[in-house]
Amino acid sequence: MNRSKATLFVLIGAISYGVLSTIVKLAYAAGFDSAAVSGSQFFFGWILIFMLALFTKNLRLAPSTAIKLIVIGISSGTTGYLYYQSLQTISASVAIILLFQFTWIGVVIDSILSRRLPSRAHFLSAILLIGGAILASAAYTSSLDVRGTLFGLGAAISFSIFLLASGRVANHLPVIKKSFYMMTGGLLFIMIMYPPTTFLTTSNFENGMLLYAIPLGLFALILPPLLFAAGAPHLSPASVSLLGAAELPTAVICSVLILGEHLMSSQWIGILIILIGIFYPIYAQAPKHKTVPSTQKTQ
Repeated sequence: MNRSKATLFVLIGAISYGVLSTIVKLAYAAGFDSAAVSGSQFFFGWILIFMLALFTKNLRLAPSTAIKLIVIGISSGTTGYLYYQSLQTISASVAIILLFQFTWIGVVIDSILSRRLPSRAHFLSAILLIGGAILASAAYTSSLDVRGTLFGLGAAISFSIFLLASGRVANHLPVIKKSFYMMTGGLLFIMIMYPPTTFLTTSNFENGMLLYAIPLGLFALILPPLLFAAGAPHLSPASVSLLGAAELPTAVICSVLILGEHLMSSQWIGILIILIGIFYPIYAQAPKHKTVPSTQKTQ
């Protein structure tokens, strides 16, 4: 797979993540709690990925590989759990900005693991991302809920680990097969936090839980993992983290247009700075075409 196609896959995966906060807020407004939202998302999402996995020739894996993928999938479950907890007390636009901190956290973790400093482009990008996030989240005000903020930052750390690990382990496997094992780990974690009896109830089904559970499962557990698993191995871990930040403008646009959330002018400026920070390293690392001297053209 070429770099352009891999970049597109990761970008679409990030955009898919971006719509989640709006769906979750709508589910909360409809009367569902975090147990119903998280539990049903992972349960029905796992069923969808299992149905896709049935078309693969063989689902069996070496125990060591299966365990590694399941452990990676647990970080996906912790991300969903922490993120949805944050959405209970802070707005969707601020929650996504906090989650988005995985961009520079991923660069830091990658630098530590590889024992090398980030490139100048990635370092400058991280500065822009942090500065933009302070403005975009209105962190300079005193209105942020401490509990929701900590949950959001915890989700960012968990998500950065998931992105980095998923691009390093078992890249030789078919995408669906790899995603099935990772999502199994996520489901196991969620079922420990929320036993099935807390969300697979008659009242939840009667009140339309599936209207939220299936889209959440699709946009959280099917499309992004498949697209990241396909594209991430062909990109640097730092590039994957930065491209993943495309979920931020997606989530903000959805929260403003669908949920009617209001953003101050300084927050829009912060989002603009963030977008510059996302695409700057991509531009800086793009191959430069050398110009042919005019003397050579006339020969």
